[in-house]
Amino acid sequence: MVNIHKCLAIILFLICAPAFAENASDPFQEVASKYLAANPKPVLSEEAHKYKVQAEFMVQEKQPDKAIVLYGKALNVAPWWPEGHYQLGLLLGESKKYRDATLEMKHYLMLAPEGADARAAQDKIYQWEVVIEPEKTLSEAGKTSPEAGKTFKDCPACTEMVEIPAGSFDMGSDRGESDEKPVHRVTIKPFAIGKTEVTQEQWYAVMGSDPSFFNGCGDTCPVEQVSWNDAQAFIKKLNAKTGKHYRLPTEAEWEYACRAGSQQEYCGSDNADNVSWNSLNSGGFFFNTPHPVATKHANAFGVYDMSGNVWEWVEDNYHENYNGAPTDGSAWVGGSMRVLRGGSWGKDPKFGRATARSKFASNYRDFSYGLRLARNLP
Repeated sequence: MVNIHKCLAIILFLICAPAFAENASDPFQEVASKYLAANPKPVLSEEAHKYKVQAEFMVQEKQPDKAIVLYGKALNVAPWWPEGHYQLGLLLGESKKYRDATLEMKHYLMLAPEGADARAAQDKIYQWEVVIEPEKTLSEAGKTSPEAGKTFKDCPACTEMVEIPAGSFDMGSDRGESDEKPVHRVTIKPFAIGKTEVTQEQWYAVMGSDPSFFNGCGDTCPVEQVSWNDAQAFIKKLNAKTGKHYRLPTEAEWEYACRAGSQQEYCGSDNADNVSWNSLNSGGFFFNTPHPVATKHANAFGVYDMSGNVWEWVEDNYHENYNGAPTDGSAWVGGSMRVLRGGSWGKDPKFGRATARSKFASNYRDFSYGLRLARNLP
């Protein structure tokens, strides 16, 4: 009888797995296979247990965003934990992040096809299928989303650049702050953007010094304590060195590259912990710090850290809303403040939303202010 029971479980898994995974190369299938084969099953480490308990407490305190981050931390330590995927899926669903919620429920079912919550998990997937919209594209209806082109470097110490294709997208948010409105259609020409934020090593190679407060973080950490004026001085020297036309991205280019053909809340995910270093995951209380670049997931264009790590200066002056904003992707000039995008290691995840904006004077430096390069093509 026990053998029959095991066979039924294996058959159910084999039947359902194709529907649960995006494709046969899904790396989570290896996690699931090892977990299903394990006897006895692994138990949570003390670190994972700590995050579990903290997440449960945040749920009790009605702070779902923090609970989502904490469940994410637990699953980073113990990706095979079925209950963690189920609870994270519920929280993401309650937050209307149905695409990420569905993925978590699929992971639960891959790990526990006969689990206590298997029926409920599959029913949630059925419910969310009704409201999940296809990924919105940056081009007109009926066309496919653009794909990022090749990467290149103009010198050994230069930032690696990603070629971004032309397209159109809806910039801003009707659900965000007043300065994110109104939503307006913008058309972008091809350009290149830094695969990562400019690092301390890359800054030093051009300027011969490192202004960063966190200079002990390492060569691959983003440079910070950089004003908009400092960024322009760096770019001027870089252009003289390479003979190319580097610049800061315009605000429209920045958001276009961040979105990468989607309407996700952050730059590459609806879950901030997947793509950003922010105040909830970058250290302990009062001890948050920046982190080496490209240590979170990239977005669909292959660009890292557009949400979180350090704020990024863009070319534009700040305006209090988008009324009268350019629709051709050019910088909107005229004003006393400059725009920063992306949030930072010291701010809550909401500041790293794809549409969130900040501003400061062009001569102001802060240990959470850095930059990302753009470059004209060819």
